[in-house]
Amino acid sequence: MSIVVITGARGYIGSALVSRLACEGHGLRLVSRSPGAPRGQPAVAVKADHVVADLRDEAAWSSLIDRADAVIHLSSRTDLRAAEVDPAGDEDLNVEPMRALVRAAERAPKPPIVAFASTVTIVGINPCNPVDEQTPDDPCSVYDHHKLACERILHEATTRGALRACSLRLSNVYGYGRASVNVNRGVLNDMMRQAASGKSLTLFGKGAYLRDFTFIDDVSDAFCRAIAAPAVCDGSHYVVATGRGHGLAEVFKLIAAEVLAQTGRRVEIRRVGEPADLHPIERRNFVGNARLFSARTGWQPRYDLIRGIRDYFARALAFQAAPP
Repeated sequence: MSIVVITGARGYIGSALVSRLACEGHGLRLVSRSPGAPRGQPAVAVKADHVVADLRDEAAWSSLIDRADAVIHLSSRTDLRAAEVDPAGDEDLNVEPMRALVRAAERAPKPPIVAFASTVTIVGINPCNPVDEQTPDDPCSVYDHHKLACERILHEATTRGALRACSLRLSNVYGYGRASVNVNRGVLNDMMRQAASGKSLTLFGKGAYLRDFTFIDDVSDAFCRAIAAPAVCDGSHYVVATGRGHGLAEVFKLIAAEVLAQTGRRVEIRRVGEPADLHPIERRNFVGNARLFSARTGWQPRYDLIRGIRDYFARALAFQAAPP
């Protein structure tokens, strides 16, 4: 049984990984800003170590990686707007923990394995689709600049042998689970949550922008494969995506159709103009190419968008129908 450290364990992806790794029998060291086990965590995971830590502290990292086999680093402030308003604060919260991890790794008995949650938006607003590892980086937001800085810190540390790391550039992650704390993240989940509650959906503009949506269980599988594949932990970044782009208008219609099929209720789709303060990164078209990651790990997305949307509503509606 291996010991896996998960930072951001209370978050959306973290909670899914806890369920996956706990069921596989791994020892878990779960790091968050609040004490205790998150509500709704699987019973088996209660046996894990729950750690409150300031990840900007090298000593905290030294304790976390002691006798651990791998680190999945998810913790970050993911609020795009907050990063634009406060770049220095965002760097302190998102980049400084990576520097502290590397300093701790340099003093560890053996180089730890690290899988870092990065983002495909590092390539900017006008990539040549489909995007792969050779696509030039062109970050246009503070958030993306800081994600890229973390990737480079890990690459350099891997090159000199301080640790063995990889960065997984995730496309839009969706699927039933814990809600994101940030209103500008998880738009698909937010729309499905509203539809499941009988509310109308608001579509900005024509809804023509393409997105590559990756189901949460497939994302969890990608992290599990990354920490188990030595060839992947070479300091590189990898695109994790399905290779299929969907316009937002198309996605909203799929949501409405699934609600009608499962409940008999019709969902109204309201079209409004794009907000004046919409960040340029929200106007991008993106489709990913995960062939390199697939070749090195055997990972393949198991959920297409229709299946993922159907799964979301099946779980959400079952939860609504369950007795209190």
